[in-house]
Amino acid sequence: MKFPWKQLRAAALCGCMLLAAQSVLARVVDGNNIMDQRMSENLCAITFDDGPSRNTPQLLDMLDQYGIPATFFLLGKQAELHPGIVRRIVAEGHEIGNHSYSHPNLRLLSSERKDEEIRRTDAILRSLGATPLFLRPPYGAFDHNTVETAESLGLSVVLWSLDSRDWKGLPPDYAKLRSTRGYAYPTGSLRGIFLFHDTHKSTVDDLPRIIADLRAGGCQRFVTVSEYLEGVLDPEPGLLMTRRPVGGEPGQMPLAARHTVEGVEESAELPPTRGWPAGTGPLPLARSSKPWQPESNAAPFSGQALDQHERGGASPQSTLPTGLSLRPSPRPGAPAPLS
Repeated sequence: MKFPWKQLRAAALCGCMLLAAQSVLARVVDGNNIMDQRMSENLCAITFDDGPSRNTPQLLDMLDQYGIPATFFLLGKQAELHPGIVRRIVAEGHEIGNHSYSHPNLRLLSSERKDEEIRRTDAILRSLGATPLFLRPPYGAFDHNTVETAESLGLSVVLWSLDSRDWKGLPPDYAKLRSTRGYAYPTGSLRGIFLFHDTHKSTVDDLPRIIADLRAGGCQRFVTVSEYLEGVLDPEPGLLMTRRPVGGEPGQMPLAARHTVEGVEESAELPPTRGWPAGTGPLPLARSSKPWQPESNAAPFSGQALDQHERGGASPQSTLPTGLSLRPSPRPGAPAPLS
């Protein structure tokens, strides 16, 4: 009987590939990590992708009236078109992250083009006074090259725990949206990092309801991504954090093992395998948004908009700021009428 060397070599190769994937995933803050943060109050970080756009000044005015900080993941191409808006975001105490230069699916690019997309945007943002700490790759899709480039710039890769899917339309209640784990938050327990797009004027116009819904759902304080993550990440980011399958609260069957799940709708942010939330499978392609387009309800700028969303980043613990200070948010439930 011949010893199955080929099978053993194939198994060893698969094992090495899995370990490599896990090593990358351990350095990415995904929906599971976000929801597993330990905190004494329900913190909520609202984030806006794909800007700045002609809608962003209105959004900044509204955030200022509410006294709420936000994190903006900006495209380098858009930052070049609207440098004054970038400077205003910085001046008003909000946080800025890197969202690539032209919104491609970074996993489909060569290493050289990945590097250019991330580094070019980093240079543009820093030239406008920003100090990016995070990379959110388009569509939540990333690979080891993406992560390594981000790390070389001191950037952590951060995804999200709830996708508003505002590109698809406005939901009846933002607090009832499904998390990346595939379940609705129990009333009063809403917290996490939420994904919006300020390129959609309908989203900006709906900000009062967004804030009201999130507060009613349990958000006690609005913070930036840095503040949400500060001091509560795994002290050994090189180790793969424990992950639960989608819909996988303790004692529940993984979503991938069920054909249908009562009360769990199709989640646009889940990767094709349906086994893990966006950003947590073996280098998945998260389907969080339709292909990016220039500002909604606005004349398109020149140039061809590219594809998708991925991420990779440095060890989060090593790059987060200490003692970050922003305007305090109003206490939960405090009225904040807009003009």
